[in-house]
Amino acid sequence: MDIDTAKIRFKNYLESSGYAASTVECYCVYLGYFLDYLKAVTVMDLKQVTHETIRTYQLLVADMAIAEETKGMRLRPVKRLFGWLLDTHRLLLDPTENIRETNRQNRTVPEVLTVAEMRLLLEQPNLSLRMQIRDRAIMETLYSSGIRLNELVQLTVHDVDLKDKVLHIRKGKGNRQRVVPIGKNAATYLQEYLKNIRPRYARKNKQQRRLFLTDQGKPVTGNSIRTSLFHYKKAAGITKTASPHSFRRSCATHLLQQGADIRYVQKLLGHRHIRTTQIYTRVYPIDLKKTHTRTHPGL
Repeated sequence: MDIDTAKIRFKNYLESSGYAASTVECYCVYLGYFLDYLKAVTVMDLKQVTHETIRTYQLLVADMAIAEETKGMRLRPVKRLFGWLLDTHRLLLDPTENIRETNRQNRTVPEVLTVAEMRLLLEQPNLSLRMQIRDRAIMETLYSSGIRLNELVQLTVHDVDLKDKVLHIRKGKGNRQRVVPIGKNAATYLQEYLKNIRPRYARKNKQQRRLFLTDQGKPVTGNSIRTSLFHYKKAAGITKTASPHSFRRSCATHLLQQGADIRYVQKLLGHRHIRTTQIYTRVYPIDLKKTHTRTHPGL
């Protein structure tokens, strides 16, 4: 398959597999760098790509003066591309086999909010205002469940089960579905929002089934949530980043600090590989003595 055709078909595959639009765009941009490299070395068909071709590209990327995560992103879509070609029987051998993304070994997670900082942030919305009650419900949901921003904005009213205190994630990353628990606080604010706020907002758009709405009855967007969190962070006097993904990182880190099994956190976050979840154990040391004292049957 020629490289230009492969890029188009791979993009179609990503879109049909449920990858977020931002992920598809990112993969296409970084894959483009690799395809430009192939053209520079006069490789115009992916069947001509060998393990040595990939290894040489990896070494070129490793020498670039860019962040480790960016180096990894130069290789990640390349590995996905050849994995797809192999799965669809367009290739018999995978030239990226045993090629590791350069950033994985030393990958770090940005700083997370402490429990105290998270509590302070959650307390910022003014609960005398309907829209800020909605914002509190959004923030509590992000922190309690650890779901991704795109998963949150895709939630519908039918995805919330307050009786069992769970959310049904039907459009997760890679089109994977899962069920995640929510805590008492998140359930309380979701119930308040669903009972007293959302019905008012939905009057202007009665057919809309998305869970979180604007006061005009339209689904909230990821950008509007990011903007709100930025303002609440400033009001709280927090200098750290407080993006939607910060809530996800903080959720995972706080669970691990309290002794949660890493495989539970893996399932909660929807990680396909546990090595992705293990990144969170590097953020803060887990108090092993406290966990041992609380959980060991011989003490």
